[in-house]
Amino acid sequence: MTRLVSSLLAAALTLAAPHALAQGGDAPPPEPAPEGPQPYGANLFTGSYAAQRENGLNPDYTILPGDRVMVNAWGAVTINDVFGVDSQGNIFLPSVGPVHLAGVRNDRLTDTVEAAIRRVYRGTFGVYTNLLTASPVAVFVTGGVPRPGRYAGIPNDSVLFFLDQAGGIDADGGSYREVRIIRQGQPVETIDLYDFLLRGTIPTPQFEDGDTILVGRRGPVVEVRRPDHEPVLVELEGGGDATGAQVLEVVSSGARVNGVTLRGMRGEQSTVRTLSLGELEQAELGDGDVLTFRADLRPDFVIVHLDGEFLGPSELAVRRGTRLLDLLNYVPVDPTLAQTDAVYIRRDRIRREQRQALQDSLDRLERTTMLALSDTANESQIRVREAELVRTFVERARDIEPLGLMVTSSAGRQLNVILQDGDTVVIPPRTNVVHVVGEVNIPHAVMYRPDLNVHDYVRMAGGFSQRANRGEFIIRRANAEIEVASWDTPVHPGDQVMIAPAVDEKWLQNGIDLAQVVYQIAVAASVVLRPAL
Repeated sequence: MTRLVSSLLAAALTLAAPHALAQGGDAPPPEPAPEGPQPYGANLFTGSYAAQRENGLNPDYTILPGDRVMVNAWGAVTINDVFGVDSQGNIFLPSVGPVHLAGVRNDRLTDTVEAAIRRVYRGTFGVYTNLLTASPVAVFVTGGVPRPGRYAGIPNDSVLFFLDQAGGIDADGGSYREVRIIRQGQPVETIDLYDFLLRGTIPTPQFEDGDTILVGRRGPVVEVRRPDHEPVLVELEGGGDATGAQVLEVVSSGARVNGVTLRGMRGEQSTVRTLSLGELEQAELGDGDVLTFRADLRPDFVIVHLDGEFLGPSELAVRRGTRLLDLLNYVPVDPTLAQTDAVYIRRDRIRREQRQALQDSLDRLERTTMLALSDTANESQIRVREAELVRTFVERARDIEPLGLMVTSSAGRQLNVILQDGDTVVIPPRTNVVHVVGEVNIPHAVMYRPDLNVHDYVRMAGGFSQRANRGEFIIRRANAEIEVASWDTPVHPGDQVMIAPAVDEKWLQNGIDLAQVVYQIAVAASVVLRPAL
């Protein structure tokens, strides 16, 4: 017995050694985002700082040996040249001599050069200077980063620049609240990146060659879950006790939130508490706690939409618990144009349930086809072809969106259902047309006649196609009701007659599942999808 067996390809792991980036080189691509909740501020590092960095130097930059300075002087003295700062921190100006610039701030460069020239020339002259390039520095980045190593930059690059080249802060163990700059074994600056994320402030020390940026070990974290937001990990400041006020300073609870559920461990015991926002501010938090912000407020009014043939606004705010008939009593219609006995509802919850049921059926169909067994080599080839065609059908079917129709009338009697927020109440227009779709040669609309049956309407639509199922038909009534019909089933104005495709008997192993999906799509979305079998 031959079986179709699929194989898995093993992924190759490539180990890359830490590397230094040449000035002006491209940064390595960012690390793939890990699964699960991300640390607050994780989107700060995208691997793009090197590409976006400007070449200009800020006024606080301190000149170092190796920098290049352009000097222009006119009047009593003429100088137009570019000078490099030598190892002793000087530039040499013709007819003036050495001018010491090492340690001079960029915004004091012109004054310093002018003062040096004035010691030699007493006449009237002007001076213009420009710091062209800064000496590159190599900075070590280590600790809680994905790619520790030695990276090149210029002295006034931000700490964010070097961290970004090292892949940012490690999502599993790096600290956003303790980033230290170490020079010759001594810490010169400690940076809390939350200050930058929340208040826009960040120290800007000037780096020297051989400095080290050390990202500390991540402190206690709290997972925060908020409505309409992805879960986020908030690192608590320091290693001691912290309260919910610290979390609320970092993330906003949201206007609709009115309660919080706190889950965590206290010693060896798990704890679950329900708190108000005020109680959360005073609540003590521990490492690994989970805060779930709840939006339990129930509005007194819901929004209902109107569609079809009616007069007045298309969106209404009604009190929660309002029923359909109560709403219709206040919706003005023209009875000669609106078919008031065929009102139905489109509901988003029903649409989602229909979509999930359709996806489940498609998954089952795909599994049935892929796991089909074959007794001979020829039959195995047939099953392979069948699997390809079913896969194509499934891909098309997954894109179909159900309508979420809810039938609220029967035999001309309207049911008084409770309306939900987001419901769309459809008041169909009166029509004398019958739509014929699906497996017919000329799908189109046909004028209704009381003496015609299903066969007559199919004949007026060009007759059955070669793939039609000639034994059963699907009729969607004007009130969204679905009926599996036969030849003598009466047809009414506004109906939609859908001719489903027949499933070839040679595909018997999955024919039942395939036919079920075809009918399910027709009922949920009013679409007749033909399998390519």
